[in-house]
This record gives sequence, C-alpha cells and structure tokens, in this order.
Amino acid sequence: MTVTTWFLEDKPGRTPLWVAFWIYGVLASHVLFGAILLVFRAVSTPVIAVILAAFVVYTAWIMRTVWCNAFNVRNAIYGHMARALTVAWALNTVFVSLFLFLGHVGKIQLPF
Repeated sequence: MTVTTWFLEDKPGRTPLWVAFWIYGVLASHVLFGAILLVFRAVSTPVIAVILAAFVVYTAWIMRTVWCNAFNVRNAIYGHMARALTVAWALNTVFVSLFLFLGHVGKIQLPF
C-alpha cells in the first residue's frame, strides 16, 4: 500500500467524529502549534524545518482521520462541515509552516 492509496482509500472509521475533529484535530493541533511558536526562536533552522514538516505530516493524518470518520454522526451535515473545515485547516497549516520557515531563514519579516 502506498501513501497515495492509504490517503485516498475511503473506508469508514470507528472513531466518533467529535473525537477526531475536536480532540485530535483542534485541541492537539493548537497545542502543537503553540509549542512550535514557543521554541521557534530557540532552535536552529534544520530543527525548525523538521518540526514544521512533522506538523504538516500530523495535519495530513488529521485530515485522513476526519475524512474517514466524518459520518460517525447522526446528522451528515456535520461530517461535510468537518471535512471542509479540516481541508481548510490543512491548507492553512502548509502555508503558515512555509512562511514560518521563510521567516526563520530570514527571507521574510515575521510580525513577532
């Protein structure tokens, strides 16, 4: 099984959507992002690159988890909403990670 087939396989999950979205997605992502900002100035560029790459990989896992568990709810509209919000969060994560990395190497000025 390749990464592409693993990610695109649309088998239903067994985790309740609220756990996948709110705990794994929102809460854990915010804690991880806060930790990234906390150590941002204290670590070297290769270390921040690895940290940001790991955060993007974690976000891809979250997107997959929410996608597979989206319809473990009574009302399907919540599954559609969770999927859309998670895709938007994933895009945001990629762009913010890119800009943080560019700021770390001095190519752009960061606001903090």
